[in-house]
Amino acid sequence: MPTNFASYYDAVINWKKRLAREMPLLEELAGQAGGRVLIPACGTGGHVVALAQQGFDVLGFDADPDMVEFTRRRIEAAASTIAAAHGKAEVRSLTMEGGTVLGAEYGAAFCLGNPLPGLSAEGQLLAALRGITSALRPGGIFLTQNLNYDRRWQQRISQFPLLTGETPSEELLLVKVAEYHAGYINFHAMFLAREKPSGKWQAHARTSRQIPLFQKLLTDLATQAALGGFTFWGDFARAPFEIEGSHDLIVTARKR
Repeated sequence: MPTNFASYYDAVINWKKRLAREMPLLEELAGQAGGRVLIPACGTGGHVVALAQQGFDVLGFDADPDMVEFTRRRIEAAASTIAAAHGKAEVRSLTMEGGTVLGAEYGAAFCLGNPLPGLSAEGQLLAALRGITSALRPGGIFLTQNLNYDRRWQQRISQFPLLTGETPSEELLLVKVAEYHAGYINFHAMFLAREKPSGKWQAHARTSRQIPLFQKLLTDLATQAALGGFTFWGDFARAPFEIEGSHDLIVTARKR
């Protein structure tokens, strides 16, 4: 992985549009949960900072050291606005399975951006859900946003819209392709980058294995991880989840 992979991912995300869509629900749930929020697989930290800027006490963690460092810099850059809102933001290097070390101190945990299907090793996803749940207080709120794999698996959706972005020094294109196999998906992400103003294009590819995380499978595993009271939505506006029509599967539950 190139050292600037985290900056590449961050650059192709339209954070203004994404946060406008997602934050109303996240803020509502975080408020119900008492203000202490956990963001497992926090990526480049956009949600960590955005929630802290609304006055919440937020801990993000990720297993990727580049993502952790990017998030740390983002928190430092936003320190004054976080302090003005009386919020708090931290980031740690930790796997989702490692959430057991945190203690049952958080009122909510938000897994955003389709992180769970990438936990494809035997037993890894259940261990991750148990790790996250262990960090929640009894009755704590769990939310995960994943792609609708019931629909994708049925339709074999393999190609996705081209994404564009830029870092201070490079122009970027992101090409995404899904390759379906028996019981799993190989997901290929290729960044094409060139130095400004007119350098040569260079390719940086990354492949990850994903499990098709169907609604029933996710519910069964989450139940084993001591979660219950499930609600299913198709988007952050709380549209009903439709297996054949929804782009996303958003699940909320509470720790039993």
